[in-house]
Amino acid sequence: MIAWLRLAFGNLRVNRRRTGITLLSVAVGVGGLVFLWAFIDGINAQMINNMTGYVTGDLKVHQRGFHDDREMNIALAERWNLTREVSAVTGVAAITPRVAGNALASHDDQSRALQVMGVDSAIEPTVTRLDRSIIRGRYLEEDNEIIMGVDAASALGLSPGDDLVLLVQAADGSIGADRFMVVGIFETGIKRIDGFVAQVPLASAQTLYAFEGRFTEIAARVESSDRLDAVVAGVRNQLQARNVEVLGWPTLLPSLVQMVAFHDAVAYIVIFVVFVVVAAGIVNTILMSVLERGREFGVMMALGTSSNQIVWLVLLETAILAGLGYLLGLALGLSLTGYFGIQGLDFSAYIKAMDTMPGLSGIVYPTIEFLRLVVIGVVVLSVALLAAVIPAWRASRNNPLEAMGTHRTMINRIRRLHWQVTSDHRLVVFAQMALRSVFRNPRRSVITASATAFGLAAYLFLYAFADGFFEQMIHNSTQQLSGHVQVMKKGHDVDLSPILRINNGNALLQQLLQRPEVEAAAPRVLLRAMVANPGKSRPVELAGVAPELERAVTELSGYMVQGTYVESGETGIVIGQKLAEELGARLGDKLVITAQQAGGDLVSSAQLIRGIYRTGSDLFDTEYVFVDINAARRLTGLLEDDVSRIVLRLSDRTQSVGLAQTLDQSTVLTRDGLVAHDWETLLPVVVQMVQMSQVNFYLILSVVFLVVAIGVMNTMVMSVMERTPELGVMLALGTRGGQLQLTILFEAFFLAILGMQAGTVVGGLLVVWLGNTGIDLSSISGALEAIPGITDRIYPVLMFDHVWLPSMLLFLCSVLVALYPAWRASRLDPVEAIRHG
Repeated sequence: MIAWLRLAFGNLRVNRRRTGITLLSVAVGVGGLVFLWAFIDGINAQMINNMTGYVTGDLKVHQRGFHDDREMNIALAERWNLTREVSAVTGVAAITPRVAGNALASHDDQSRALQVMGVDSAIEPTVTRLDRSIIRGRYLEEDNEIIMGVDAASALGLSPGDDLVLLVQAADGSIGADRFMVVGIFETGIKRIDGFVAQVPLASAQTLYAFEGRFTEIAARVESSDRLDAVVAGVRNQLQARNVEVLGWPTLLPSLVQMVAFHDAVAYIVIFVVFVVVAAGIVNTILMSVLERGREFGVMMALGTSSNQIVWLVLLETAILAGLGYLLGLALGLSLTGYFGIQGLDFSAYIKAMDTMPGLSGIVYPTIEFLRLVVIGVVVLSVALLAAVIPAWRASRNNPLEAMGTHRTMINRIRRLHWQVTSDHRLVVFAQMALRSVFRNPRRSVITASATAFGLAAYLFLYAFADGFFEQMIHNSTQQLSGHVQVMKKGHDVDLSPILRINNGNALLQQLLQRPEVEAAAPRVLLRAMVANPGKSRPVELAGVAPELERAVTELSGYMVQGTYVESGETGIVIGQKLAEELGARLGDKLVITAQQAGGDLVSSAQLIRGIYRTGSDLFDTEYVFVDINAARRLTGLLEDDVSRIVLRLSDRTQSVGLAQTLDQSTVLTRDGLVAHDWETLLPVVVQMVQMSQVNFYLILSVVFLVVAIGVMNTMVMSVMERTPELGVMLALGTRGGQLQLTILFEAFFLAILGMQAGTVVGGLLVVWLGNTGIDLSSISGALEAIPGITDRIYPVLMFDHVWLPSMLLFLCSVLVALYPAWRASRLDPVEAIRHG
């Protein structure tokens, strides 16, 4: 074995150039895979760490049934002394009791729904770290104090020292209210926390929710996240005599689990494509390095080396190359990941999009998982060996005389062609010779062109997948609620106050319908409200719609799963399926809606559930309730012709920005203090989700492009450098260096064209097929509910405007990478080049 290793290393040292090219191909591919996987794992790890670290803890103990029903009367009693029993379980690092509920917060004429947590300020910081995110004021110390996120404070116009009123539904079904003083404002960088979470002292929360002597949960932090399941099982065993439920964060935060599952699914699609590209690059380089050594293997067999020994030697060399390339790539990938693991990747420009990803902040830190590195190593080694075994076996079956005789055959062919090059200086002659060279060795040409073909096919698929994802998100989001343009009172997009209303709404609607870009228009009344049944309450956005006009603008009426859509003059509300599940409400049940009137007074109304819709978006199906526009007017005290907004549907979505700008400058709106917003302004979450996803895809595509470019370069360099004897013969017969460069560049040009054509056909057919059948993501359909406008089947869409530039860059890369080997070839010494062969 030692002798074989020496021989293998000796062969690798003899042709350092070929060895270096192969190592570079493997190393860049491995480095790209390591970094991409670490980037996606970093997103998932950050979401988990932030959500469990800021709010939930690693596990919770509830009274049995509380997690499913969320009814405030299902409570834990302090007399059980559960905190001491939970603390005694091995692996539990810290515990804290809480009271958690929803509240409608009011300050002056502003209101906002909040998730209120009553906490023991002395021990809560041992479980979560919200206290370390205070940017103004201080943490909780006394009763009737409150801390809240910077976004919630900004929306309500609050600063430390201001008073805030909380309105809640108490455990006994009554309405509870109390005044709290804001003592601290925190900022985590996570919109779901900074905008909707608040903490008050435990005793104050118990009083507010009529919870004296009780609490809703015990939250705990575990010593090691890897042992979460074991600790949960231990706590369950400890409390098996109690009527309680013990739940880890995966059960407590299903949306987080779903989002992680979505990222993993997308990661597997992308990583699979990258694996294919990397594997193609490795296969091309290995095939070229083995197939171009036919004369060398012929000499070895003539000296007595057996066929099996040839195969064994090639596989050993390949394994060494793959192993060394993997180690170099590992060093490259880990270095890159380590750097960004400290510095972070800044996505703070897309912070609104982060709101759709629970727990994700503006800075992403890639993380390494050892198992990923093992998988990459196994795949790289397996691909390299599979790429080498067939050509090695074929080379070992060749007749030694035939293998060595290929050199003479090549010389004779060059002599027959050479007279054209030396006797004619026209470019067409060099093109003809390059084209003949391409077809003279079809095996080498196919291997070289396939590098470009695989790269282009991978690019077309990834771009089509991304564009299909974005198009579905935008189309569904605009057609479910926003329309393409909305007209409203200035400031209504920030504050849904009934005071900010449009008078003479019907006249304005008719004026807007006369514009040629407008296909349909509908009035709405919008306000924030609290919807409740006897045991639960949820904050929602109530939309009063004119059903006939609304159907022409949006498609929500087509998403009904139970009952009927809103009807003009009819009573009753339409709610989302997710909201119905959370409230335990069914078709025909009554819910109480509490809202703030234009004068500032709170008003309540009992409404029958007439319909339930399902869009598939968790955000939409939880937060929006629909009612007839006249019922909404009566609830808020608006006049018959008053509306909050007028929603427009355009014949061409791309005209939304231009129309909004035109309307903003028209006297029709400016005289009444109105403004027009396009859908991009109305749906910043969707826009930034698209933008951030595009940044993620561009980052991934950049790595893929680098891997493809290196693979193409390696294959082309290998193709030229392995022809040293042939090039030496051409120079010996009188071909000048410049003529040789032109011939090689023309050959690279033709091979790039062949590769681009093949890649376009393969990638195009794949996109057309998947565009008809769709990519089925139903196995993670729950994860898609957190992403606005996305369903469980993605249809790739190929947009020429998005793919022509990277396609041209790949084509240029395929041609320009021949410049260096062409220059090197033109500088060869003919005698040394022939002797090298």
